[in-house]
Amino acid sequence: MATPTEMLEQLKNLGASLTLSQKIMAAVVAGAVLLGFGIFYVMANQVTYKPLYTDLRPEDASEIVNWLKKENVKYELAAGGSTIRVPEDRLYDIRLSLAGAGLPKQNGVGFEVFDQTNMGVTDFVQNVQYQRAVQGELERTISRFPQIKSVRVHLAQPKDSLFVSERKDPTASVVLQLNKGEELSPAQVKGIVHLVSSAIPKLKKENVAVVDTSGNILYDPAEMEKGKGDDPAGLTNAQLVYQKRLEEYYKNKIQTMLEDALGPNKAVARVSTDVDFDSVQINEDKFDPDAVAVRSEQKMSETDVQQDSGGVPGVKGGLADKLQGNANQQNPSVLKQKKQDTTNYEITRTQRQINTALGKLKRISVGVMVDGVYQQKDKETVYVPRTPEEVASLEKIVKAAIGYSMERGDEVRVVNVPFHAQAAAPSTVAQMADMGTKALKPIANLILAVLFIFFVIRPLLNRYVLKPQEKEMLQQRMALEEEEMLEGAAGAIAGKKEAIALEVGPNATEELREMASQYPDRAAALIKIWLREPLVAEEKSNA
Repeated sequence: MATPTEMLEQLKNLGASLTLSQKIMAAVVAGAVLLGFGIFYVMANQVTYKPLYTDLRPEDASEIVNWLKKENVKYELAAGGSTIRVPEDRLYDIRLSLAGAGLPKQNGVGFEVFDQTNMGVTDFVQNVQYQRAVQGELERTISRFPQIKSVRVHLAQPKDSLFVSERKDPTASVVLQLNKGEELSPAQVKGIVHLVSSAIPKLKKENVAVVDTSGNILYDPAEMEKGKGDDPAGLTNAQLVYQKRLEEYYKNKIQTMLEDALGPNKAVARVSTDVDFDSVQINEDKFDPDAVAVRSEQKMSETDVQQDSGGVPGVKGGLADKLQGNANQQNPSVLKQKKQDTTNYEITRTQRQINTALGKLKRISVGVMVDGVYQQKDKETVYVPRTPEEVASLEKIVKAAIGYSMERGDEVRVVNVPFHAQAAAPSTVAQMADMGTKALKPIANLILAVLFIFFVIRPLLNRYVLKPQEKEMLQQRMALEEEEMLEGAAGAIAGKKEAIALEVGPNATEELREMASQYPDRAAALIKIWLREPLVAEEKSNA
């Protein structure tokens, strides 16, 4: 194998043997090769950018860009400047550093506006600054709700007046921009209203307006107090939110229970509920004919009885009877007697008024998938399904967790299916994937360099450098062989000429003509040599 010195010497010799056109062509080929390889290398090692922040305000975006320039961090702008992207490998480090620098700033201006006092500030400016600070602090507090993307609070606080008739109550307006697919429950909206009204003196809840960026009115005091409004769409949204939360509640309840028993990522649960949102009022009257009660009772009694008054004392006989008759005619004795009873009875009656509650659970359906067991056999991971007894016991546990009711028509299905194979050894697979990702770029660069050398550099050198040189060397070698052949032919002809001159004498010319007709190639070569002799002599004399 050649040493580096020998290889360098060969390269020098190769460069010295090249003509000017070949050197220029070699330089052009080398430049094109380097340029192409540089382009391919840049493309293969191009930096991947990820969004650092999206939907930024122009003020925040400007401050973040200035910070990135100061720290010499590469970045890209997208979405009209509202999105900033940075290299993926530095994404989280940059976010933490920006958070330490207080960027991006929070919504609004808070009470930090009073950190620096100015002695020349008027009362009007102080009041405006205070109102801005209150609005900013409310915006920061309300933005803590996970469903809210951004918030704006506007306060209108009229001046105090000495006249009661001219006094006006303060008002407030809250504009919310919700995240995509998110909604606020009525309780959360009422909480926001209560927060704003409590932060401002003399601000009543009915003077607070809450709307979203789509123009929907989220708070109406009259409808909120009644618990429902005239807009059916609002009630429908609340129903969907309630049903979604109910399903999420049962899902988390089932899945956390199974994962605690089987292990992480070993169970998947999905819940579907049928909720009755109909408002029903039932008035029920029930009569019991067997059970009676006295409603009212009235009694009246009247008696008429005639009686004799008796004889005259000391008188007997006929005279006594006569005197008795006269006495009865003059003073008769009469007794009146009357009796009346009235009783009214009432049948037993039961009255009930039933108002069914909204959101009554009518039916619940649960689907659960559980993973099997993975065992190591002969350095291989083997999947072992769960037994029917285990699946049946898991189904009983799920039924008990959701309060299964056969009368409602509830349905619970638990099936055993194999999950993805990575579940057996997630750490090893993750490490291999990480190592493969890290080694991907160097391997790709090496493969690219080898392919570029064999399919680009080598063909170009063979075509424009090596082949022309070999062709020229071949031509020179053929010319030397031809010259040697001509010199040999000329020597042979000259020797023949001398022999003929010695042997034949005056008839040598005829012999030479005959020889030229027999050997035309040699004769032509001899003539070329005779023609070249004056040119060679002239070059030697000039040298």
